Amino acid sequence: MTSQLPRAAEFRGSPDHVLEVADLRVRYADVEAVGGLSFSVAPGEIFGLLGRNGAGKTSTISAIAGLRRPDAGQVRILGEDALARPGVLRASLALQPQQASLFPRLKVRETLETWAALYPAPRDVDALLDEIGLAEKAGARSARLSGGQQQRLLLATALVGDTPVVVLDEPTTGLDPHARHAVWDLIRRAQAGGTTFLLTTHAMAEAEEMCDRLAVMHEGRMVAAGSPAELISRHAPGGVVSVRTGQPGLAERVRERFGAAVTPVESTGRSGRMRFEVTADEPYATAEWITGIDAAADVRPRPATLEDVFLRLTGTSPEPGPEQEEKR
Repeated sequence: MTSQLPRAAEFRGSPDHVLEVADLRVRYADVEAVGGLSFSVAPGEIFGLLGRNGAGKTSTISAIAGLRRPDAGQVRILGEDALARPGVLRASLALQPQQASLFPRLKVRETLETWAALYPAPRDVDALLDEIGLAEKAGARSARLSGGQQQRLLLATALVGDTPVVVLDEPTTGLDPHARHAVWDLIRRAQAGGTTFLLTTHAMAEAEEMCDRLAVMHEGRMVAAGSPAELISRHAPGGVVSVRTGQPGLAERVRERFGAAVTPVESTGRSGRMRFEVTADEPYATAEWITGIDAAADVRPRPATLEDVFLRLTGTSPEPGPEQEEKR
């Protein structure tokens, strides 16, 4: 069955945006979990929200999906005010939350049929079962599936509604590499069919591989946005030099030359050696310069990654505890 919802080219408003979030604010008592967040997602795009635990990602998703009324701001889906018209929101957006679970006694086909009944024009269940590789498990209870199969079925519950926008909160947490790549393949196929995704992830390799654009959140606010390549080029140009040394004062010598491009020094354990990294336009020349000061140091230049950008933008202090994370 084909969805009768307006597609990206048909909705009122900018044809460049399927999802628009403007000045979104979410508070819990005296804690501002989301402080004026704004971004937009283009048709058929995979847009990622990155942030440490407690950065406000789950609060943002909850507000966008209608699970929590934001304290301020606007959410528009297909050009419509989703906060003022919850019916539009329910028909246009599907969510797979991080803590989602299946009904263990329902069979696989029954699970998808149950979720399909919630939408006005869902996808064909049998065709979707075949697409997610669970056609042979259609009569099995969900509790009998492997972890990777359960995760594919959970993703299918978000896809079965054939909504223009699908929101995924940590869709591959805890999966082994094979299961994770199977979920990635499902997301890419849905994207090729016109579905727009908003997802959160802690896996930097996943974000770099999957997302067309990213927003990095820190303490409830956006600190950077762009494609993975743009973020790396902007915040970690050239590459990174990783240094392990037993020479006292080496990091200070390097910092005198490179300043804020040098990360805080960390101990590597009982050996007494210290570790730090340097973001450099010319990482191999930088590595050679450091080796000239300390020939015994372990100096390794490499291309920068999205994880390097993430750490520099969000810091390396300890993660918030469970109580703070619950508020966010």
